[in-house]
Amino acid sequence: MSVRNTNRLPRLAIAILMIAILLVVGLLTPPGRSLAQSVLQLFTRTEKTSFTPEKVPGSPAESDPSAPTAEPPAPLISVAEAEAQVGFDVFEMPDVPAGFEFQGARVYGNAVYLEYSTQNFGGSLMIRQSIAGYNQSDWDQVPAEDIIPVEINDLEGEFAQGTFVVYAGETEATWNPEAAILRLRWVQDDIWLEMTKMGDVESIEYLDRQGMIELAESLAVHP
Repeated sequence: MSVRNTNRLPRLAIAILMIAILLVVGLLTPPGRSLAQSVLQLFTRTEKTSFTPEKVPGSPAESDPSAPTAEPPAPLISVAEAEAQVGFDVFEMPDVPAGFEFQGARVYGNAVYLEYSTQNFGGSLMIRQSIAGYNQSDWDQVPAEDIIPVEINDLEGEFAQGTFVVYAGETEATWNPEAAILRLRWVQDDIWLEMTKMGDVESIEYLDRQGMIELAESLAVHP
């Protein structure tokens, strides 16, 4: 009896090892990576279209889910300085998109934000990059029906328009799918990326979902 149990243990260990090897190899191949990405949910889903925040924001910036913090903003620095702080290579666009001016980079924790703005600061474009995932809060949630699967080169991504807003005189945050806030999320080379367009000024009206996908496809390290 003890002999049979002893023989069975090595076979079990070998089987577990083979499964582990297959999983690793699968994730390293394009089909495996594609499968893993398709399972990944980039936006936090919610079935609710309103919620009661712990603290009602006192300004539009505080109700913006893409805002890193309600505290004073970090200083604008160069991309090279940002890379030195976070320890990874930052994806950049080869050219500044039409209608925008590049302002610089900011670092919040382990995330880098590349900031672009319109001439009158009525609109902006922000590219957030981190090795630690996305911000998770009630403000960051998106109703499931407003999340659109997209493809960025060979990578799976997700697009959403809208944000939760606390209207004057209200205590609840209500989802507004028409808000001029467009977000695109995807993971590339283990970097979690989010591109956010805010504002609907005329000079950047062209930048819709497809336009943002094309910008995302142009991103490269040190282009």
